[in-house]
Amino acid sequence: MKKLSLILPLLLCASCIWQQPVRNTDMPGVLDGPIPTRVGVSTSTTWLWLWDTGDSSVERAQQNGGITQVSSVTKASTSYLGLVTRYTTTVRGE
Repeated sequence: MKKLSLILPLLLCASCIWQQPVRNTDMPGVLDGPIPTRVGVSTSTTWLWLWDTGDSSVERAQQNGGITQVSSVTKASTSYLGLVTRYTTTVRGE
């Protein structure tokens, strides 16, 4: 029973620091065309799984960067103790 009481808190702490990987779409190769020059970023935050603030959509990131042709999209999330989660979308293009 003592071993279980020691392992359980360690598992709970490990679950709080678990991070989701960054998800990327295909980047164009050097021979496919020019390297994108504009970057747009949009973020949103979820608080205690109850409410959201901001907009992390691809469309919002396009507007923020003044992008008309999207060449790649990157989505990432950061969690702070599992209570606050920030989602970030980065769009590159022309």
